[in-house]
Amino acid sequence: MKKLLSLFIFFAALAILSSINQDNSYAAKMGNNSAKDHGAYIIKKDVLLKLDKNYKLKTYITESVRILSQRGINRYSEVMVPFSTKYQKVKLLYAYTLLRGMFKIPVGKHAVNIVSPGFAVNYPAYSNVKYLTVSMPAVEDGSVINFSYEINNFKPLIKDGVFYTNYFSYMIPVKKINFTLIYPAGLHINLYFHRIDKSVVYRGVIHVGKQKYIKLKISLKDIPAIKKESYMPPLENYRKYISVSTYTSWNKLLKNINKMFVKSERSSEKIKNFVKSAVESSKNKTRKQKITSIYNAFVKSFRYVGIGYGINGYKPEPVKTTFVNGYGDSKSMASLLISMLEAEGINAYPVLVSSLNAPDLNAKNISPNQFDSVIVGVTLKEKGNNGKGKDRDGRYYLYPDSSSYKAFDLPFNLSGRKGVLLLHNNTFKFIKLPSEKPKQNEKIFVFKGRLNKKGDLKGNISVIYKGVYANLERSSLKNLDEYNKKIRAVNFLYDFIPGADIKSFDYKDLKNIGGRIKLAIRFSDKDYGELNGDKLIFHQILPIDTSLIDAVLKTDRIYPLVMRYPFEHVFKIDLKLPKKANIYYLPAPLKLDNNVAEAYSSCSYSNLNGKKILRCFYKFKSKKPTISVRDYKKYRKTIVTYLEYLKNYFVAVSNVYLY
Repeated sequence: MKKLLSLFIFFAALAILSSINQDNSYAAKMGNNSAKDHGAYIIKKDVLLKLDKNYKLKTYITESVRILSQRGINRYSEVMVPFSTKYQKVKLLYAYTLLRGMFKIPVGKHAVNIVSPGFAVNYPAYSNVKYLTVSMPAVEDGSVINFSYEINNFKPLIKDGVFYTNYFSYMIPVKKINFTLIYPAGLHINLYFHRIDKSVVYRGVIHVGKQKYIKLKISLKDIPAIKKESYMPPLENYRKYISVSTYTSWNKLLKNINKMFVKSERSSEKIKNFVKSAVESSKNKTRKQKITSIYNAFVKSFRYVGIGYGINGYKPEPVKTTFVNGYGDSKSMASLLISMLEAEGINAYPVLVSSLNAPDLNAKNISPNQFDSVIVGVTLKEKGNNGKGKDRDGRYYLYPDSSSYKAFDLPFNLSGRKGVLLLHNNTFKFIKLPSEKPKQNEKIFVFKGRLNKKGDLKGNISVIYKGVYANLERSSLKNLDEYNKKIRAVNFLYDFIPGADIKSFDYKDLKNIGGRIKLAIRFSDKDYGELNGDKLIFHQILPIDTSLIDAVLKTDRIYPLVMRYPFEHVFKIDLKLPKKANIYYLPAPLKLDNNVAEAYSSCSYSNLNGKKILRCFYKFKSKKPTISVRDYKKYRKTIVTYLEYLKNYFVAVSNVYLY
């Protein structure tokens, strides 16, 4: 008997070692995209969805992750499961760490907690969002963490609505993943497969008692990790996933979402008085001016405290609640602004949009999960053809989530993005938001000054920030005192003229929301030029464009380059030279132009009334917010050529001693 028991233990140990060797061989087999590079890999993941006829969903997730390095320990030793107490209940079924394939270390009771996420401190609208956290015990290289939990969606986010997205690819490799969906045979659902071959999808019929159910199953093996890259589009563009929705038409889904907005928008006397005060105080006459007044009063009085459209459900708070609170998330803020505009008789409606942080809107995927923001649309009658033709409806958009944009301006991450209008007559329309032009986002650098025969430089610099640049500058400057503003101005100047002496500086128009910002600096530098015999050599007075350098450090790209907005950088140099000086060397003009970028440079030397002046003009234009992989090399070459041209650009002045 003892011999049989010994043999059993021996063969069991062999089986365990065989399993360990299989896992290790899997890590080795991944090649350049090996699991070791990522610190861990998923041995197996099972996802089971059970949907009933009342649109209640239960999800069961079981996962085993092998840890391979300290990086894996840091990233995966704590399991975090987000859920909403308003709609969901979560239950941990089991959790343990397997050491050396045979020692099972269960999780302790104090290692399992329900906590509020860190962002809830600044975003009180998300008080119902919680995390189930499980601190896995004894995690080390080679260990396997195993856990299983259940999420019970006891209340639909939208009437008759269940929406679930299951991902098959991650930032670490996956050895095997199984997804199973079971739902009543009479229930119609919308399924969207992203980067998944439908040949791997199994469908069948099963019976549970007398009930007939549809079973859908997908099993995938050896899925490589997704490679990350700087300036890349959203990861969801490249992940394998299936999206499940109980809505089979956009019409039904958007009608229900619209009903929630209409119900939320029921106004009050306090809101109407707020609107009356905003309009009367400015004595506006046109409807567009009234909208501007209401919007300006709104963004000054109410604070956006949200992260995304659907994080804690799709139902906006009643506008009376948002008005009293003084804050709200995306949908609640939009709803309050709409009610204010309608109190003045202005036709306004919610617009659901997917920002640049989300994949493009896909009409085949009938799910509100695609939208991550809500803005407000207004329709105004306009004169056609400069007042000579028929009147037409003009559509404008307002961004209720920030005080950094003026009326009818949108942030760059919504530029050119797709969305859907929810009109009050229960109709909807897919639209594309207006695209920004490079001229809207502009940095203009202007220098006027004098260089004497010893190489001393004196002058004035003006930097004008427009569009997104103005918003970024205003955001970073609004909480700085005068001393720290000076430090910021000094750091800017020292980037390209180290050792300069600042005589004065000023940031202008900081409080002009949505307008430009101007930085004015007066300075001098006694060591700018370098004397070499009878020549005075100096580099051009230009700031280093580090953002362009960072964007094109890679020779080749896997994904498109997301610059996020088109822009123009303009430099104007006006430099007075010593009276008896002559230009010794001027490089030839530069002109590059293609479908994604434009670079231009030209300098001229003039002698008018005894005044020797060197004038230079430089411009770089980035024409698109996103550069395709195909166009990247062209874009990179334009930037590299332009920056090399500026770096090597110098001017020599002769005859400086002929005084």
